[in-house]
Amino acid sequence: MRILIRIFRYITPYWKWLVIGYAAMIVSIGMQLVIPRLVEYVIDSGLVEESSRTLTIGVLAIVAVGFTQGIFTFLRSYMFQFLAERVGYDIRNQLYGHMQYLPFSFFDRSHTGQLMSRGTEDINSIRRFLMFSLRMVVQTGGMLIIITIILFTINWELALLSLALMPILIGAAVNFGRTIRPLYLSVQQQFGVMTTRMQENLAGTRVVRSFAQEDREIEEFDSELTSLYDRHMAAIKRSAFYFPFMTLLSMISVAVILWYGGRLIVQNQLTVGQLSAFYLYLAMLQGPIRQLGFVINSVARAMASGDRIFEVLDAKPSIRTKPDAVTLDTIEGHVKFENVSLRYPGNSEYALRNVNLEAQPNQRVALIGATGAGKSSITALIPRFYDVTDGRVLVDGHDVRDVNLESLRRQIGIVLQDTFLFSVSIRDNIAYGRQDATEQEVIAAAKAARAHDFILQMSEGYDTVIGERGVSLSGGQKQRIAIARGLLMDPAILILDDATSNVDTETEHAIQMALAELMQERTTFVIAHRLQTLKSADQILVLDHGEIVERGQHDDLLKRGGIYANIYELQLREQEEVAAVAD
Repeated sequence: MRILIRIFRYITPYWKWLVIGYAAMIVSIGMQLVIPRLVEYVIDSGLVEESSRTLTIGVLAIVAVGFTQGIFTFLRSYMFQFLAERVGYDIRNQLYGHMQYLPFSFFDRSHTGQLMSRGTEDINSIRRFLMFSLRMVVQTGGMLIIITIILFTINWELALLSLALMPILIGAAVNFGRTIRPLYLSVQQQFGVMTTRMQENLAGTRVVRSFAQEDREIEEFDSELTSLYDRHMAAIKRSAFYFPFMTLLSMISVAVILWYGGRLIVQNQLTVGQLSAFYLYLAMLQGPIRQLGFVINSVARAMASGDRIFEVLDAKPSIRTKPDAVTLDTIEGHVKFENVSLRYPGNSEYALRNVNLEAQPNQRVALIGATGAGKSSITALIPRFYDVTDGRVLVDGHDVRDVNLESLRRQIGIVLQDTFLFSVSIRDNIAYGRQDATEQEVIAAAKAARAHDFILQMSEGYDTVIGERGVSLSGGQKQRIAIARGLLMDPAILILDDATSNVDTETEHAIQMALAELMQERTTFVIAHRLQTLKSADQILVLDHGEIVERGQHDDLLKRGGIYANIYELQLREQEEVAAVAD
């Protein structure tokens, strides 16, 4: 009931349409209830008494009532479908919007396929429930009461006999709903697992084919699909038994009516018209009761889906702007870490321990270290992608936790190691962070990132729509567009997370020449594995297991003969070996 109540709250803004829908349903049911009486009138007063006038009037009345019923049935159907679509629209919008503000830690532990299935199949289950079941619950209950009264007014003995099987029908429907819900919850969960598997395969199709793992992927997907099939079949078997069983009970009830009603006609205690009307009323009642299984089925799936959707909606954005947060219109770019430690949610190990650093405005800070040393963790704390476990991160003297998030992140330009581009035009990708950028500004950023020339060589220049994740571009081209996107923001703080990792030496040199000029007026944090790109940094921080173990400038660190000197010597030796092989 908790889940259903939460679903019903989405209907509140559309209560007028709900009222109109139910009003149309009541009129439609009223017209439907009149028809058996008209049939009784036509048979007993028209056919039996051989009155052509009565027969004509009765038939025309049936047509008029049927036409009226059709109009209100259309109105009822339209209103409930409108309601279902609007609620589905609202939930999907809320779910998508809510996920935009969830912390990175939520996505670190969530599968994309599961989230996709919640936004598609689960919401569709709720839509089907609102479109069909919400009406049928009220309709079935109302018709059960009204038709029961009518049946007793026709013949109480026949009514008692025919309704004797109703508790069995209702009991079977309730039991079906109780047992089918966990089965459909299992189906929904496995559907998410299967979607995740498909999404990962499609995203990594180049890796799959590079390692000739097509058969293995097909086999593993088949395993997940088989599991989904088995779970679905378990639910289908349950449904397949229920519906024939309900039909059997209904047919038994019809047989009892014909047998006992026929005897009453022979004894002149019942007319043929009355028996026909009685049968039609009972058929009207048995129809909704048989559909009660569909209703319970739909409710079960909606509850299972609602459970999964509300699990995401109940996830609280742990990183949010405080009500009294400071808005940063402009900043100088002074960044300071005070005894900062970081432990990611769900991890027992610290990613950073007691980190202290200070970057003055316009300084370049280089971060180096082995994979997992904590380089990206430091840069992720500046725009507050994660909150520190201990200590403080300050920007221009403000704790980032006390700053308006949007104003903070608009001051920071980021070029990530994992380059992501959207399936839109190159211009839109570069201007993603500044929708109001002019054509000249976009081109200037592209030129600074050494991307302008190759863009002009493409089929439609800046209007060229790139493939999903930029698959139609080379690694170096994607990286330069990402750099242009970051530079267009004209940020006071620039973060380059191994931004030149996917470019060749010549392209890297060209980009470094551009960045050397652009970094003059902004505080820059650079993560790079090739030390040649870090020589000009104002300070170099060497990290190991989340701690800063060395700091200084290039020449000073070489003289100390520590980790930095060892890495530099190793890379220099590798370059000499490569040059020797080339000669």
